[in-house]
This record gives sequence, C-alpha cells and structure tokens, in this order.
Amino acid sequence: MRAIDLFAGWGGYTTGAVAAGIEVVWAANHWPLAVEVHASNHPGTKHVCQDLRQANWFELPEYDLMLAAPACQGHSTASQPKRRQYHDTMRATAWAIVDCAEVTRPKTILVENVPAFTRWKLYHLWRAALVALGYHVEELHLIASRFGVPQRRKRLFVVASRKSLPNLRRAMRGHDVEPAFASCIDWSAPGWRPVRSTTATARARIAKGRKRCGSTFLTQHVSNHPGVPLDEPIRTITTKDQWALVRGDEHRPLTMRELARGMGFPAHYTWPDGLARTEVHRGLGNAVCPPVGRELILAATA
Repeated sequence: MRAIDLFAGWGGYTTGAVAAGIEVVWAANHWPLAVEVHASNHPGTKHVCQDLRQANWFELPEYDLMLAAPACQGHSTASQPKRRQYHDTMRATAWAIVDCAEVTRPKTILVENVPAFTRWKLYHLWRAALVALGYHVEELHLIASRFGVPQRRKRLFVVASRKSLPNLRRAMRGHDVEPAFASCIDWSAPGWRPVRSTTATARARIAKGRKRCGSTFLTQHVSNHPGVPLDEPIRTITTKDQWALVRGDEHRPLTMRELARGMGFPAHYTWPDGLARTEVHRGLGNAVCPPVGRELILAATA
C-alpha cells in the first residue's frame, strides 16, 4: 500500500506508516526545516515544500492512503484570541484535505488534530464534504499512552474510508497499562542547576510537586503545576519548552532526545546538529506520535 503525508511536519505520521509496512511516496509541508528533517529520515519519499492550499493535486503519484495533520493552532485551547486572522488562516488549511480527496479519491483518509477541531464552526461542512465524496466518516479520540507512548496525549483522529469500518473503535481501544516516562530519561545528561537558584514561583511549584511525587519527578513551567511521578506518562508535550526534571535539590530541562522518546520516535530518528531547542520543540510538539499512527493505520487499512 502507498501513502501520502500532507502537513508532514517532523515526520511522526510517516514514521508510523513505515512501521506499519506502508510506503510513503509523497510528503509535503510549508516549513522548510520540517521538510529537511523529514527528508533526512525518509529519503525514499518525494518531498515538496509549499502551501498546500496552492497544490496541484493532479501532480501526485498514485496512492491509496492519505495521512494529514492540518494546523491545530486555530483550534487549540492554547490559541491566542488577539491572533484571530492568523488562526482563521490556519483553520482553513483543513480544506486542502477535501480538495486533494476530490481529485485523487484515495481509499482511506486519516486526519489528526486536537479534539477542539470538532468545535470549528465549519467542521460540520468539512465533514459533510467528505461524506459527499463517498466516504464513511468516524471520529476517534485516542490517548497516546494507551498505545505504548509514555505520554498522556489526547488527539482527535478523523477516519474517512470508502468502506464501512464497524470494528474500528474496538480495534483502537488500546491497553489499560500506560508506560512510564522514567525509561525516557538520560540521567547522565548535563544541565543540572540548584533548585535554590530558580525564582520564588518555580521553587513553590517544585515544592508542591515534591509533596505529591517525592524527590524525583517531572514539573512544568505552569503556575501551581502538581508534578508528574516518573512511573506515569508525561502529560502533553507541546511546542512550548516547559518540561523539567527534578532530582532532589537540583533540576534541569528535559533534553530534546528525552522529549522525542516521550513522543514515541525511534532512537535512530535525527535532526540537524546544533539546531535551536525552540525549533526542535516546535517540530516534536506538532508531530503525530508514531506508535499511535501505526496502530490506527493497521486498523483502518485491515
């Protein structure tokens, strides 16, 4: 089976597809750095860097499965109201999926976004357009930690298939046992600093986490964060550099490799040396968790 990856970003969906035995023949994104990272990890895929609302879908290679993760910024609860015009533009990227489907008619379409995507005022029209093209459409809310990812990340997956998939929800129930984030940590990583050197707000937050979790735990740069024990999954990894590890009286930011493990990327997945943390964080935080993508692809194409 052959697939394309729209809004391919850091490559999480493609990585999951390859793990499922799918050949990803074409991938596109408007961010040049994301295309560079994707291409370095998936050199056999044809890559295009462009605004997909201006794509010529007649130029695509033949394929069966469309993977798509359109911009979530306009739907996320973290969106800033003052950037309304920008968010309106980002929401509109989802129509590229309908445009592409109308021209290429794939057997299956798998769309990932934040759960608030369904509250978009045009969502019912967007979904109806897929139905009008002959697709059975189903919505799944999946938590990554139920599929082997050490992160409690909830995302919406819209499945559009030319055939009915009555057993899909049962197949995607996942597992009750969640993996711990502890296995993601490199205890030899540098960057440790004394807790006493932080701000009063950070010290108060760490003290609160210590009461709940003990001497070693994860904390987030959010007021009154309660901390996360290492025997639980990390909570949602976003594009913001907010997670830190506390060990006794010292702490440090999580490394980018630790965060990549928390997203479910394989150990061999790489990005350019010396890349700024903000860029890597942006790429990882916007990615699809590969193990979740793999399990959904296997279930939806069975």
